[in-house]
Amino acid sequence: MALANGFFALSEMAIVTARRSRLKQMARSSKRAALALRLAESPERFLSTVQVGITLIAILTGVVTGANIGDRLALWLRGLGWVVLLPYVRPLGYALGIALITYLNIVIGELVPKRLALVAPEKLAMIVGAPMLALARLAAPFVLVLNASSNGLLRLLRMGRGSAPERITEEEIRLLVAESAEQGVLDEDERAMVSRVLRLGDRSVGSVMTPRPRIAWLDAAASLDENLAVLRETPYSRYPVYRGSESDILGVLEVKSLLEPLTRGDMRLDLFRTLAKPLYVPGSARALDLLEEFRDAETPLALVVDEYGDIEGLVTFNNLLEAVVGRPAPAADATAVDAPIVRRADGSFLVDGALSIEDLRELLGNVQLPEEPDLDYHTVAGLLMARAGRIPGVGEVIEWQGVRFEILDLDGTRIDRVLLSLSAPEHRA
Repeated sequence: MALANGFFALSEMAIVTARRSRLKQMARSSKRAALALRLAESPERFLSTVQVGITLIAILTGVVTGANIGDRLALWLRGLGWVVLLPYVRPLGYALGIALITYLNIVIGELVPKRLALVAPEKLAMIVGAPMLALARLAAPFVLVLNASSNGLLRLLRMGRGSAPERITEEEIRLLVAESAEQGVLDEDERAMVSRVLRLGDRSVGSVMTPRPRIAWLDAAASLDENLAVLRETPYSRYPVYRGSESDILGVLEVKSLLEPLTRGDMRLDLFRTLAKPLYVPGSARALDLLEEFRDAETPLALVVDEYGDIEGLVTFNNLLEAVVGRPAPAADATAVDAPIVRRADGSFLVDGALSIEDLRELLGNVQLPEEPDLDYHTVAGLLMARAGRIPGVGEVIEWQGVRFEILDLDGTRIDRVLLSLSAPEHRA
């Protein structure tokens, strides 16, 4: 009886915990997997069959096995000849019988089968699929009555009927990725990239843009030498172009377009002969939506504007790519002042004030940042100003949950460089 109960317990756990996506994949080449998938896709019928089987086994165990074992144990106790126990041999025999049956049912009928099902759910689901479908056909009249009764009660409770469709939430995917990394299925770089891809759907354009003060502009009203100096100093492939000021934007220069006249033997250099039309997007737009727009755009460069139409920043395809694959590894040399993150010998970090909050969160291990849900900031500088409620001065220290921010340099009113110390043990690399 315990073994029969164990079969039903194993079947229930294996079918319920088996991943449908895995069964669907296996069903393409295995009939047994297809049978298991049929059970998984009709849980009402399957679970009712299991419950009928377990209930019948329990009744038979109590009526037949329990009485037989109780009588045998009573005879065994009587045979011991213990005078003190003679008046109580029958109730003691039944008590010992119930204890033994309970033990066997728990261990053989529940724990061991369910543990086995958790270890290899898909494999065991394929084994039990055919017999469980046969039992479901035999128990169909009972299952019909049970399902009708349960559905009626659910309607009375206004909970509807039927099983909810299988949905996997983003949080479950994140947990699955984390568990895969812990088990060695994914290495750390793969885990970080998958996490960034998931976060990209929640990030705004403003969080990935290059801020306006750092945009390398070309000015159609300036001399050729001045514009060539900008091209030499900033090795980009695309430049926004204005005439005189940012209020008169002409378009986007793609550096490769300068080569086409040269290939035709035209040695005259006209920087602004061919300009592409830029996209204009608000900073609140989703970064993932902008990625879709770039597919059809004349050039993968967008100017970010605020509610007044002023330029806030610039976003290119490379900005979105960095949001997925991450920035280059922090420089080992602490004198590399141009790097956004420089790891120093003492374990602290020299970071750029314009470092994005997403990069900071990744550096700190995805901790909750100060007042993050309520305040609108996209950079380390914005975070520190939000925390201080003003523009902090050089040498000022701001601490948050064991993380120490020290302002090292200001460029006018802009926080330029910050020394970040991870003093809390949980933040140490």
